Amino acid sequence: MKKTYIAVLLTLVSIASTTAFADNDTNLGQATQENAQLRHDNHDINKDKLDVRQDKHELNQERRELKVDQTKENREIKEGDLKDAQHLEKKREHEQHEINKEKRELNRDRANLRQDHKKREHDARK
Repeated sequence: MKKTYIAVLLTLVSIASTTAFADNDTNLGQATQENAQLRHDNHDINKDKLDVRQDKHELNQERRELKVDQTKENREIKEGDLKDAQHLEKKREHEQHEINKEKRELNRDRANLRQDHKKREHDARK
């Protein structure tokens, strides 16, 4: 009877240890997947940061061009060529509307990037 009891006990212990190791393998696999997802998120965030920087650079370039157009318009007014000045003013106003639109999009992108960064940090802490 003692031999049977010991055999049953050893069998139960071996089954319990096997399931414990299986849980560790499952947790390890899940952690590996989560780490891969975090790396992917980091890559996406860095790419978005680069896009935002490029958009900001383009926006600044457009502002410089707009300033040059304003200077041309002022020169036309000084010279008394109002027709060309009006034409330049309309062109400049249209470009200003486009710049404002791009600026709003850039600010939206920045806000989304901050949210993505917070979400990634939250996921990393889990």
